[in-house]
Amino acid sequence: MSFIYKVLVSDMELLAAALSEVNVTVAVKSGAGIVEPGGPIRAYSPNSVRIRGLSYNRELHEFRVTLEWKEQN
Repeated sequence: MSFIYKVLVSDMELLAAALSEVNVTVAVKSGAGIVEPGGPIRAYSPNSVRIRGLSYNRELHEFRVTLEWKEQN
């Protein structure tokens, strides 16, 4: 199974995700892997995004929303 995701970068994208309460996955930008498997955005600022009570630096982390799941044959 594979999936397509969108990386949230702008304040508007983060606001839309927060208002719709979608699950957001947090990954390290350097490619070290997934940090947070998913949760709604509770707050964000120019420097950080808060998910599940933890704040993540926007320069060090990438915030992803899953758009679609695809079955692999």
